[in-house]
Amino acid sequence: MDAGFRAYIAASLDGYIADGDGSIAWLKPFDAIDYGFDEFMAHIGTVVMGRTTYEHLHAMGHWPHNDKRCIVVTSRSMDTAPDNVEPWVGDLAQLVAELKASAAGDVWVAGGAKALRAFLDLGAIDHFDLFVMPVLLGRGRPLFEPSERCGRMTLLGAKTYINGVVRLSYVVG
Repeated sequence: MDAGFRAYIAASLDGYIADGDGSIAWLKPFDAIDYGFDEFMAHIGTVVMGRTTYEHLHAMGHWPHNDKRCIVVTSRSMDTAPDNVEPWVGDLAQLVAELKASAAGDVWVAGGAKALRAFLDLGAIDHFDLFVMPVLLGRGRPLFEPSERCGRMTLLGAKTYINGVVRLSYVVG
């Protein structure tokens, strides 16, 4: 069975995934509630992310995905990385084909905006979970990079949390 490609990401109400300094610290006040992340990760075999997202996570002092294969889409070499992290400098369509055929579990396209856009433009992402956080950042890194390609999503469901967070689950295409 082919692996599914999934997005699972939080954005501010005004559409930013990081603040103007590239930080995601603005998400900290929302940590007290379980948004189903552990259940989500139980189905994930491979995590794919862009270089900026990788560097941000790596700089935090611990690597949160030790039990998963992690592929970092990059155009530069990676001098040091945890054992389960590998760079991908080739064609993304080839990576998608390889992962669809061989990944154990689903593939999480973890971000950032450039990686999400690239995989969406390839038609690779099947399922999209967006957590809309009740905060306005005013500026920062947008959820999506601009694209000439339009895409349609079908809403599977919405869930509201007591703290004002809304989870929107979509099937892509």
